Amino acid sequence: MIPCFDAHCDTITAVLERGGSLLRNDYQLDLERLSKYAPAAQVFAVWGGRYEEKAALLRAELEGSGLGRLCRSIAEARETAAQGRIAALLSLEGMEQLGCDLARLQRARDEDGLIMANLCWNSDNALCGSAMDGGGGLTAAGRGFVRSAQAMGVAVDLSHASERAFWDTLELSARPVLASHSDAAALCSDYPRNLTDEQFTALAKQGGGAGINLCPDFLGLTRDVDAACAHIEHFLALGGERAVFLGADLDGIDDLPRGMRGVEDVGLIYEALLRRNHPESLVRDIFWNNLADILERASG
Repeated sequence: MIPCFDAHCDTITAVLERGGSLLRNDYQLDLERLSKYAPAAQVFAVWGGRYEEKAALLRAELEGSGLGRLCRSIAEARETAAQGRIAALLSLEGMEQLGCDLARLQRARDEDGLIMANLCWNSDNALCGSAMDGGGGLTAAGRGFVRSAQAMGVAVDLSHASERAFWDTLELSARPVLASHSDAAALCSDYPRNLTDEQFTALAKQGGGAGINLCPDFLGLTRDVDAACAHIEHFLALGGERAVFLGADLDGIDDLPRGMRGVEDVGLIYEALLRRNHPESLVRDIFWNNLADILERASG
C-alpha cells in the first residue's frame, strides 16, 4: 500500500462554506478517497476565519465518518494510522485569524491539539510581512510569538511569510520550522512563496523541511506529475532526503496537475518517483516519514 501524510489542505473550509461532507464530496479531498492510502494522515488547515467553528466541524465530521480521528500529537497520529484509521491534525493558516493573540493560540493548542500555525497568510499582520504583501521581517511581537509558539508545542509554518521573516525566524528558532506548501523557486520563480535553494537548505540543516504544493502555477514546467517530481528531485539534490514531503494544498488551489483529479491521484507521484529509479525507502520517507519526523521534532 502507498502511504500518504500531507501537510496542508483547505477542505474543512470548503465543507463549511460550500456545503457537503468531509466523508464524501466533490472537492479535491474527502475521507473516503484519502482512506485508500495506508497509513494515511492529513493536516487540515483553518483558513479565512471562523476558527472555532471549523475546528468543531472537523472533529464532528471525523467522528461521524468512523474513518478518522483528530490527533493532538504525532505519537497519537502514528498510533491512529497503525490502527487503520486516518490521522487528522489541525493547523492554522494565518495567525490574524486569532488576532495574533498568544492566549488564543494556547487555548487552540490545549483544546484542539493545534499542531502548526502560519505566521501570516497573504497580507502583512502584527507578526510579520507576507511574501505576497509588504515583505517585512518579524516584528517584536513576531519574535515573541515564535518563541512562545515553539515553547507550547505549536510548529511554525513559513509558507506565506516573507523571505525577511523567514530568515528572522530561523535565526531565533529553538525548534525546526516548516514551509508546509511551497515549491522550488529555482524551477518556478513566478511565485514569491516558492523557496530559494538557500532557504530550503537552511530548513533542512536545522531539521525542518518543505512540502510540495501541487498548484500548477507553483510547479511551472510541464504542470503535471513530472513537474511535481522535478521539484522533489531538486530538493533532494540539495540534501533534502529527510526534508521534503507532501503539502499538496488540496481545496486551496483551483487546478491540479494534468492527469490528477484529487487526493486519489496523489499516489501517481509515488509511482512516478519509483519509475525514475528512486528507492522505495526514499519515496516512503517523502510520503510519510519525513513529515512525521519533522513535526515530531517541531512540536513534541
